[in-house]
Amino acid sequence: MNTTKASNRKVLISGGGIAGLALGILLKEQDWEPTIVERDPGVRTEGYVMDFAGTGWDVAERMQIIDDVRIIRYQVNAFRYVDASGKPYATLPLDGVREALDGKYTYLRRSDLEHILFNKAQRIGLGIRFGTTIQFLKDNGNEVDVVLSDGTSESFALVFGADGVHSHVRERVFGPETQFSRFLGYYVAAFHLKNHPYDVGTALTIYEEPNRTLWVYSLHKNVLSAMYVFRHDNIGYVPLQERLSLVRNAYRGAGWIAERMLADFPHTEPIFFDSTTQIVMPSWSKGRIALLGDACACLTLLAGQGSHLALAEAFVLATELGRLNSHEAAFAAYEQTLKAATEKKQKEALRLSKFFVPSENSFTPLRRFIERMLFSKLFIGYSVKLFGVKSVLSNYH
Repeated sequence: MNTTKASNRKVLISGGGIAGLALGILLKEQDWEPTIVERDPGVRTEGYVMDFAGTGWDVAERMQIIDDVRIIRYQVNAFRYVDASGKPYATLPLDGVREALDGKYTYLRRSDLEHILFNKAQRIGLGIRFGTTIQFLKDNGNEVDVVLSDGTSESFALVFGADGVHSHVRERVFGPETQFSRFLGYYVAAFHLKNHPYDVGTALTIYEEPNRTLWVYSLHKNVLSAMYVFRHDNIGYVPLQERLSLVRNAYRGAGWIAERMLADFPHTEPIFFDSTTQIVMPSWSKGRIALLGDACACLTLLAGQGSHLALAEAFVLATELGRLNSHEAAFAAYEQTLKAATEKKQKEALRLSKFFVPSENSFTPLRRFIERMLFSKLFIGYSVKLFGVKSVLSNYH
């Protein structure tokens, strides 16, 4: 069936995060009729700080949201490593990184990017149903029949699962998560601490101990962003009410401000929490249903480019649906364009996972020497290439 010329132009996107919002915007601009359903009651505010460059910057320029990204302007001017007393032992200025990337490099929170996309979605009239999930879906060959949690039933030309690493669409269409998941050995927690007494300046400050790290960054005068990454056995899903206690126990006795910040954080505030689990799939689509973002190709934060690739996947999906005569051809082109690059980054993250957090054996002066060298003027060009900052869409038109 020629999807692009079909009378039914309605598509359903499960997930109102970065991947889902970007795809919805791009399809809306191509005269599709997308609807987004999102489990949460509104746009998320929790999440960790990330660098934004390469693929993400490339797609943001193509989507004409790069000016909104530039406005964020968090003042991260260096990476700073500190010891247990808070004394810096390495300060790595980021001027060289920005110069190597022609100024196309900044820092923002995942939630900042979601809000940028959400605001554009509102401007163009993209429909988003918060607090809503898919209860039933069936691909009947010509359309996908869907029943939503609000009781409505509807048929769509296409359905997209952009609902994260624990995707319900993927589970309903492709089977249990366990057959696709690859646990890398860590858990991650992140939160924002308001009205704090800690002075970290304008550096992204990193504190490391064997099996646990803390990354701290000042968002505003009275708000700190903290990200905790720690080694732990795979314990599966952790209930919301148990997460903060788990992190506090994991950092009991930790130096610098790691333990104190967790004690200061109120139970009433939201906390981002998840395992570092990759999703590795042989195919990203089946019939009229396709996956994108963490639902099919989660890199984990160890690769540092999950949001970038989510934007790229949305862009390629929308582009191929716009220029090919069928959804089958578009889905095939989507995978052909991005699957190899995604698998490469997943393998890089798998290798890096052994070193991302120091172990008892690797917490040595040699580690600190390597950290200094990677951001030195002599090696900064190499480091930029090493961490794969070049856009995966540099040759895609």
